[in-house]
Amino acid sequence: MLQNRTCFVSIDVEKDLKKESFEGVKSLDKILSLFKKYSIPATLFVTGKTLEQYREFFLDVSKDYEIASHSYSHKYWNELSFLEREKEIKDFISLYQSVFNKLPLGFKAPSHVIDKEGLELISKSGFLYDSSIVPHYPPFKKYRGYKGRRPLFPYDQSGILEIPNTGQLMGIPLAGTWIRKLPLLIYRILFLINKPKFISFSMHSWDSLNPELILKIEEIIKILKKNNYKFFNGEQILKNRK
Repeated sequence: MLQNRTCFVSIDVEKDLKKESFEGVKSLDKILSLFKKYSIPATLFVTGKTLEQYREFFLDVSKDYEIASHSYSHKYWNELSFLEREKEIKDFISLYQSVFNKLPLGFKAPSHVIDKEGLELISKSGFLYDSSIVPHYPPFKKYRGYKGRRPLFPYDQSGILEIPNTGQLMGIPLAGTWIRKLPLLIYRILFLINKPKFISFSMHSWDSLNPELILKIEEIIKILKKNNYKFFNGEQILKNRK
């Protein structure tokens, strides 16, 4: 059973934003060292192409953190046919097994772009949970992911557990891009007036390249701890659900 205040922590690990480099992956320890400092478990949603290039690194990281799927190539699923999506999944699972000698438990679609057919596909492929859906989104921000409102806490869907990307009031995400842009005071005020039972705290590997953001991520951790949030990765949420 999950705690009264649960925070799901994850990092999307992929090529650097708008670049073909992996400098964010090389600097990932800057974020992981914070997690170690505060004893925070996390799930790393890694693309197959990243895992392929940094096998030994992720094999070592897997001793402390869950490694899950962020698809094979990070292509948006709304641009792929069913067969192309199926190949993405098969290629990732095959690679994952060759590295870790086991099957991945979790999946997150690139840019949260997923639909009912996609959810059914990853369920049939053996994944036990998904974390692609944003259940509520700021009304002033366009969202191209799964359409329609969904529960703000983990729930069963299409035969698997959905761990939603739940945000704060008005759907403001607790995510790297937003944390970088918003003053910390905004988040302090939000948690002062609203303490969601479940919230997702996410970032990208390339966020590790921004020293100012690293400092803000640490402050967010302090805010969450001050408000008595307990931190979980995807596998732990899967095991602790009712």
